[in-house]
Amino acid sequence: MYAVIDVEATGGKKGEESIIEVAIFLYDGEKVIDQLISLVQPDREIDLYVQKLTQITPKMVSTAPKFHELAKRIIEITDGAIIVGHNVDFDYRMLKQEFSKLGYTYYRETIDTLPLSEKHFPDAESYSLGKLSKSLGIPVSDRHRASGDARATLELFKLLQDKDSEKDIVLKETFTDKKKSIKYDSLLKDLPNETGIFYVFNKNKQIIYLSRSKNISQSARILLTGKSNLSNKIKISATEITYETTGNELVAWLKENHEIKTLKPSLNENQKKINFPFTIYNGFKNGFKQLRIDHTDYNSKQSHILRMNSYNNALSFLSLISEEYELCSKINDIYQGDGPCLGYSVGECHGACIGKESPDDYNKRVEAFQSKVCLEGKSILIIGKGRTLAEKSFVWIKNNVCKGYGYFDLNHQIKTEKLVQKRMIPIEENDDMDSMARGFLFSEKYLEIINLNT
Repeated sequence: MYAVIDVEATGGKKGEESIIEVAIFLYDGEKVIDQLISLVQPDREIDLYVQKLTQITPKMVSTAPKFHELAKRIIEITDGAIIVGHNVDFDYRMLKQEFSKLGYTYYRETIDTLPLSEKHFPDAESYSLGKLSKSLGIPVSDRHRASGDARATLELFKLLQDKDSEKDIVLKETFTDKKKSIKYDSLLKDLPNETGIFYVFNKNKQIIYLSRSKNISQSARILLTGKSNLSNKIKISATEITYETTGNELVAWLKENHEIKTLKPSLNENQKKINFPFTIYNGFKNGFKQLRIDHTDYNSKQSHILRMNSYNNALSFLSLISEEYELCSKINDIYQGDGPCLGYSVGECHGACIGKESPDDYNKRVEAFQSKVCLEGKSILIIGKGRTLAEKSFVWIKNNVCKGYGYFDLNHQIKTEKLVQKRMIPIEENDDMDSMARGFLFSEKYLEIINLNT
């Protein structure tokens, strides 16, 4: 089964683009049996060059579904299929990037029609999809639109199948190393599709690697079938994989960070400090309080709000609170264009970007956000899902510091700090983990907040 795909994106710096259109044709080797074609509402502006190239305008995508609304459908239509694309690395990277924003690890095998075309059509003047299709007599409509390019890629793929006398495509689909398969199946047996930590052991019963995951089984399988240096080292050494569920992502983050430091697995050598390369800093811009994303400088004394593990997560977080507190993306240096920010046009910004709101009024809303995220003088428990239906988890934050995490069955077990300490797994004080925990206050992924001061 093949999922022939093309995506169009906003343009911009690599890793910061967003999908604006996607087309997928599910092809069983003989005919198309399913398809998905949709514009996508991005989380950033569309570059003018892209607008001219694709004829996709901001107005066209303003009412389109957001990626998270299409995500389940994309997973379903590509499940068990090999992703096929012309220069497929771009399309596949964009899909993985969008799923990553949702906290989901997306993995599929891929086939690139570009190198196959170079092999089977060595005399072609160009291997761009448009020129190659024209030279082969493949009709192309809606060039530089996802549906048109995906249809052209599908017809090209059919032609490549016909010319595939060496069975490169068939082997890609059917090849399995039986010895490896048996070993992998044994290692992956009984791993759950749940959030938690998985541990890789070597023949000496030493933990050589551990990792958090929203889906333990899926992440372990990707690790064992990957081609990275880490995957290759694990394939050689792994003799057993065990796991511990955590019930939710926040506890998984804290547990992973804590156990990498205490257990020191050899293949986590570069992860002794989980990387938080971006920070949301406090600042001022023309009298307005600014929340600015920048590279993390651990030596800087500049006031900051939270540290984040990726630019996209920082951007998503800032977009979330901008919507909640009606803040201006231009003040926060997210939008760099002329005129008002996009939020103003949809009623989310009060016009600070064009002088229609005073700094005093605007700053009150920033201060309301800062008050929620700053827990100086406060002692709270973030209550989340537990490892079973009857159990709940807690993460304790006191004076902006994450003290640890634990589990409970009955509310009276955590009524006071003294009781919390008895049930808690303490963690080393860590500014990055403090940021991670406080950031969850805005994620809506917790069940409730308990204030231990009252």
